[in-house]
Amino acid sequence: MTRKPLGWIRSGRSVVLLGLDYAGKTTLVNQWTKGVAKNATTTIGMDIEHVDFGGETFNLIDLGGQEPFRKTLWKTYAKMAHGVIFVFDITDRQRAQEAVDWFWTIESWLQEDIPIMFCANKIDLKDDPAVEDLMGLEEIIKTFKLKQFARPFSNQHSFWIYEISAKTGEHVDEAMAWLFSKIRWKREKTDLRGITVLSVEDGSVFLQVPFHESYEPQKEEQKLRKILELNQALDAQLESSMQFYDQENASDCVFMQDKYICSVSAAKGTAPHSVRIIGESILAVLLAQHEEEGEMLPRELLEEVIQHNFGSRELPTKAGIGE
Repeated sequence: MTRKPLGWIRSGRSVVLLGLDYAGKTTLVNQWTKGVAKNATTTIGMDIEHVDFGGETFNLIDLGGQEPFRKTLWKTYAKMAHGVIFVFDITDRQRAQEAVDWFWTIESWLQEDIPIMFCANKIDLKDDPAVEDLMGLEEIIKTFKLKQFARPFSNQHSFWIYEISAKTGEHVDEAMAWLFSKIRWKREKTDLRGITVLSVEDGSVFLQVPFHESYEPQKEEQKLRKILELNQALDAQLESSMQFYDQENASDCVFMQDKYICSVSAAKGTAPHSVRIIGESILAVLLAQHEEEGEMLPRELLEEVIQHNFGSRELPTKAGIGE
């Protein structure tokens, strides 16, 4: 990337990449913007890329991870960020606590309701016999105390963690889609009634999150099962589809993709675009999690995160997850 001065940041919203040196931030940017993971030199100061997502141009700001920059540039750019990507090297166990301290320092700098995406990078090394003692997903969640983000009202930020490989591109597109969709979605928050996700294979409830007292979970389950039965009777392709349904007091959007069918129910008159972004974001997260055998987060934790990320702060929520 070409180094650019502060004045070259375009008007618009900015996403800031933070993390210790050698975590893979610049490689991640190169992989997503250019489709190649060329050998990246250490970022001195900052680099800026301009990326288009959903018809909007964003500033993608890659900040150097060396200690002098953490104490100067990081705070300035974190305070102006519309979204943050924190990159952690899963092979860097020795500096894990240092990364933890900086992660929560960054969180304290952010404005209210700024999306945070945590990238556990270098999962391509899991199969490398020469690399030992990598940190797994559950250990990272525990070490960084990330379950705090699943507790309603415990913080002010949307959050998700992805295991990625900046080198191979594994899960990079899904992670970036989640973050940029969250940033765009903030402009038009949706009055949600509830979300239900079923397994396409057997019709069982995978997760269910009511946001409003008018939401009737059993009726939503029955509706989704009927849609599944109808599609199966018609021998329809379930790999990827989307349908909108207008009801008397609600607007529902049903998504089918691979292993899941998801219903997002919102108040009557809600913009379909907003509902679509929410459904696509949830399915992208579930599918990415499903690919990691043995690493699937518990249903209760997934429901808590969805409740916190998409629910109204005035609505009652379930009890928080214990430490």
